[in-house]
Amino acid sequence: MSSRLFFPVIAVFTLFTVSFAGEEAPGANALSFETFAQKVLAYYPKLKAAHSGVDIALAKKMQAQAGFWPSLDLSAGYTISDDPVNVFGMLLRQERFTTSDFALNRLNTPDAHQDISAGVHIELPLFDAMQTIGRTRSAREMVKASQADEAFTKMEALLMAQDAYLNAVTFEKLSAVINEVQKSSDEDLQTAKELKDRGVIFGADYYSAKVMFGDFTRMKNELARQKKAMTVLLNILMGESLDKAWILTGTVRETGTLLQDQQKLMEDAFLSRPDILALNARLLALDSESSRAKASALPRVSAFGDATNDRNGIGGAGGNNYTVGIKAEMPLFDPSRKGRILEAEAKKDQLEYDVQLLKDSIRRDITEEFTRNITLRDNMAVLKGMTDDAKEAVSLLVPLYSEGRKSIVDLFEVRRAYLQSSQAYDKALVGIRLSEAKMLFLTGRLNEDEIRKLEEGGGR
Repeated sequence: MSSRLFFPVIAVFTLFTVSFAGEEAPGANALSFETFAQKVLAYYPKLKAAHSGVDIALAKKMQAQAGFWPSLDLSAGYTISDDPVNVFGMLLRQERFTTSDFALNRLNTPDAHQDISAGVHIELPLFDAMQTIGRTRSAREMVKASQADEAFTKMEALLMAQDAYLNAVTFEKLSAVINEVQKSSDEDLQTAKELKDRGVIFGADYYSAKVMFGDFTRMKNELARQKKAMTVLLNILMGESLDKAWILTGTVRETGTLLQDQQKLMEDAFLSRPDILALNARLLALDSESSRAKASALPRVSAFGDATNDRNGIGGAGGNNYTVGIKAEMPLFDPSRKGRILEAEAKKDQLEYDVQLLKDSIRRDITEEFTRNITLRDNMAVLKGMTDDAKEAVSLLVPLYSEGRKSIVDLFEVRRAYLQSSQAYDKALVGIRLSEAKMLFLTGRLNEDEIRKLEEGGGR
């Protein structure tokens, strides 16, 4: 996210912050960028959602691995019947069968008999046509993809925090400059009014200066609103009350750090970007799904066992029985198998195109940001020189104005030039810092340590 994105946001926020104009609220808390970033990371809902995505992926991995384990079920039932077959089986299972039960009338028309049963069933998959292995591999890659998504969201939050905080610091600095210029110009304008009234200076000079002073006041008011809007934005990002006041302790230092070779930056991005890692992990997951669909034609083999107790009544004697065995199943005709394979392969192709699109986007973004960074660095020395020259011009022009050798219009023109050059210089300073942070983001290396290096004046 570039600093340019914040100015439309500021304009919108300004509509809602008119009532906040004025001096900072008493009792404002100091806020360093490190503290601000920690608060943003702790609050950012999108990052919390990404973390929940990791938990979901881990749960799905656990479900997939459960296919390696045996299943164990308990069962209980009550049956009463006079069906000859059922009665015959109940008697045998309860170990209550006697020779009298072979009588024809007992076999053909037995009395109703009841059975109370309890049992345990266990089943162990020996070979399930590679389905559990495929699901586990796919789930493992989806965990990696979710973790990469979380890492990318964290980078987004850090870049957004850096952008917001540095713009807020810049507005603080610009406000101090405009306040200084406006205060000095107000004093000079009052003196000019007295001189005009006495006929010492032309009225045209006084009114021209008054127009320029009005422009200074407009700039001061705009910056005050923008400052308040940025405070609201900082509070939103931290999840704080909108009108909570802060004293920003961060600064924007000049840096002489040079960027790496552009091609090397792209290579680093392809290796380190979490969003590319996430897509690659999803590709491997789809590859497992494709293999699983193909292997579904293989037989499935499992071992099973049952142990039951059957009795005629709760307190009566009963019989214990068990059954163990191995069973195999094999699909002879599975009409959906071909479709599952084609779907998995098509999803893989689609994701491979997404990877290529992302790489092209990264190349474009790095090229644009690399060019922007170089341009800002080339302009930095020029803008700093312009600001220093304009400041010196103001200090030299003040005594000339006092001596009557320069008009108040000349003085205000130079002050306006100082304001413009100072504003351009401060924006360039912020632009370089944000550009460095964005290059770290674009190459997948933006984290708290790298941000701290930028804060300390180090960096890439």
